[in-house]
Amino acid sequence: MGYGCHLTDLMRKYLDNVMHLEGARNVAAIIATGGYTNKKTAPGMSEAMMMTDYLKRSGSTTVIFQEKAARTTAENLKNVQRMLPYYHLTGRRIVIFCDEAHKLKVKLLAHFIFGFVPEIRAHKVTGGLAAKIKQLFVATPLTVLALWFPFFERMELRRRERIMDES
Repeated sequence: MGYGCHLTDLMRKYLDNVMHLEGARNVAAIIATGGYTNKKTAPGMSEAMMMTDYLKRSGSTTVIFQEKAARTTAENLKNVQRMLPYYHLTGRRIVIFCDEAHKLKVKLLAHFIFGFVPEIRAHKVTGGLAAKIKQLFVATPLTVLALWFPFFERMELRRRERIMDES
């Protein structure tokens, strides 16, 4: 999962963990997921493209598929779930890399979307304690509610669009 279209030091470390897993295990594919979330500061660049570029420049030899439409965590997971059969990855071991502040939200959404909880590897990518509190008490409950009440999902997508237009 991507967290912005800019290659920060924390994002490099995050992606280096992906490279470490690739080197340590038999990895069938990597799916880099994330859309065009920084329209002003990174025009024409998606999170998936930025991550793929870094992984390839870092020596990744695994095939990397890109999901470039997602604007939210739920869209990331839903779109990846739809990609699995297309790329013949259904039934394969799934490891999700995410920001540590988003881990609970990713775990809950993955359980609902995939029907099981895949392995989740969390790494610090975004802010500190404030980000964790916001995710735990605001973003996670709203995102989970959105699975059953589409109003909350539409509300989140409108909010994300405003943020993307400004960044």
